[in-house]
Amino acid sequence: MVFPKKEFNKISCKDADVSKAHLVDMFEKIIDEDFNIHQMMLVHEGSKVFDVSADGFEEKKENVYSVSKSFTSIAIGILIDQKILSLDDYVLFYFSDELKDYHKGYEKLKLRHLLTMTVGQRNDRFNGLTPQHNPVEIFFKTELEDEPGQVFMYSNYASYMLSAIVTKVTNMTLNEFLNKHVYSVIGLEGVEWPEFSGYSLGCTGLKLSVKDMARFGILLLNDGLWADKQIVSKDYLDEATKKQVDTSKDKFKINRYGYGYQFWINEFGDYKAAGLYNQLIIINKKDKIVFSCTAYEERPVTSLFSEYILPGFDAGWKETDLTVRDYLKKFKDNMISLIKEEEKERKQ
Repeated sequence: MVFPKKEFNKISCKDADVSKAHLVDMFEKIIDEDFNIHQMMLVHEGSKVFDVSADGFEEKKENVYSVSKSFTSIAIGILIDQKILSLDDYVLFYFSDELKDYHKGYEKLKLRHLLTMTVGQRNDRFNGLTPQHNPVEIFFKTELEDEPGQVFMYSNYASYMLSAIVTKVTNMTLNEFLNKHVYSVIGLEGVEWPEFSGYSLGCTGLKLSVKDMARFGILLLNDGLWADKQIVSKDYLDEATKKQVDTSKDKFKINRYGYGYQFWINEFGDYKAAGLYNQLIIINKKDKIVFSCTAYEERPVTSLFSEYILPGFDAGWKETDLTVRDYLKKFKDNMISLIKEEEKERKQ
């Protein structure tokens, strides 16, 4: 495994043993069908096979939406490794000093239930919060319609509460904690994460470039080890990135393959960190690859990975006159009009 320093090591398709024809076909599909992808990067064993960005998005840090949740999970994992937290800790314990009252049932809520989004709430009230609200109080006064641990319900609030717990036990915001234990080790700089009521959002808002995401992906692929430093334990990651809860009834087909500790299980195996509009970090252990992407696209970009990149590695390198470099330029040219349309849409 190569651990990138300031720049990524670059390897050819031949060195990565991936079919260039499959990658060319993928770029043709992206261009022909106008996929709005801002940044995209493929890494094999820590080395870059390709990276491409729309004009103006080179190295740009964007809101990666719910990819943020997976970073929250790693902070919790580090604190579990340090014996500061436990999966079976009762959540109420960390907020008892500021709560006058809470709804019946929260005395059973554990840390693992926040991680797996099995709180028991049927409504995610996080999006309705305003600066005038007390988010902790509202969380515990939201009625539990299911016993904690029984029913999956995707919840931004659960991730926010995890962020609050990190601050409770470290006296640092989640972003400050990750800067000390993760960002500074793997080479992420200037990472911003908005706060609400004194806590990093935890669920969304983290700003990263596609290269930042790839670095995080390499850490995950290598079982939490970066060079000679174990940042988060393999034991925690093994649990965090396997199916902990059934999601087969989710309204989106792509989300029906299970959920771990703030990670989604892929329909084609292994796992991903995923956010709105196809912000993605896909991990594939068999071929030792990381695929990261920022986008403004509603169609599933995971299909590009499963239909082209995985088969490309299965097929392996074959001599061809095709060149990926030409398609990287075509990608950039094609994105100009798509970005202009996106800017108009976002202003509406």
